[in-house]
Amino acid sequence: MRVALYTSWDNAWVPYFRAEFERRRAEFTLAKGWNGVSSHDLVIHGWANGMTQAVPGARNVMFLRRYELFENGLTKVDWNGIDLLICVNTWIADRVREVFARRGIGVPVHVIYNGTDAKQWTFKERKAGMKIGMACHVHPKKNLPLAMQILAALPEGYELHVAGEIQDPCTAEYLNHIGQLLRRKVYFYGHIPREHLNFWWETVDYCLSTSLSEGNPNNVIEAMAKGVKPVVHDWPGAEDQFPVHMRFKTIAEAVAIIQSEQYHSSLYRSIVDERFGLDNYARVTDLCVSLLTEKEAA
Repeated sequence: MRVALYTSWDNAWVPYFRAEFERRRAEFTLAKGWNGVSSHDLVIHGWANGMTQAVPGARNVMFLRRYELFENGLTKVDWNGIDLLICVNTWIADRVREVFARRGIGVPVHVIYNGTDAKQWTFKERKAGMKIGMACHVHPKKNLPLAMQILAALPEGYELHVAGEIQDPCTAEYLNHIGQLLRRKVYFYGHIPREHLNFWWETVDYCLSTSLSEGNPNNVIEAMAKGVKPVVHDWPGAEDQFPVHMRFKTIAEAVAIIQSEQYHSSLYRSIVDERFGLDNYARVTDLCVSLLTEKEAA
């Protein structure tokens, strides 16, 4: 079995796919350019952004993670020859199915969450503190002004720590400005390589996600694997991924989660093991193998 995974980025999930397919004695290739994938039995397209097309003679599996839905990815893709689409968010999958139904596109849609190797993230029992962490780009979609308002609603002494590339200087300037006016401390660390995030999460007490939209956020999953308490904005699809006591719709609800004495590191880790573990990559691989088996039997 010759498998090519096409993605333009060094995504965190690439090594997991490689390990899963090689465990099944497949010849695995990571393709960052579109040339050279035509000789493979299976091509996994990492994103539904129109940058790739179905490879004739191969089985083609495509992922749609989030942004493609909002940037006309569905219209950029030639769905002829795509055998299967995988989404990482049930709300997004439902929207995709609606579009497919209207346009007569017969590609099956599955939902399989992202996964992480929890053993790569050092776990310990933690407790409430004053440091709120966010591992995300400084970008309007991440809705950091809401994080600033949550910080302002908390008692003095709480701090906001942001690890991520500043992609929108206007947002960063707003946070600095409001932080000074409200006498709240905000720290920007810039981009932190993934191999250093394990240490960075040790320095904070909460993982705050204020995004307007997410697919299935690795930053929250990885923090939970370490036992860090998640505080997640109720963006579409979040209700299917994270329990209600981790989600907020208002500033007051976010403050209540942060100030609550309920802090259960073992629970957060167990949710990762149950919902967001390496078994999710095995599920994708199983689907791919089934497609190849069907092709051979045809």
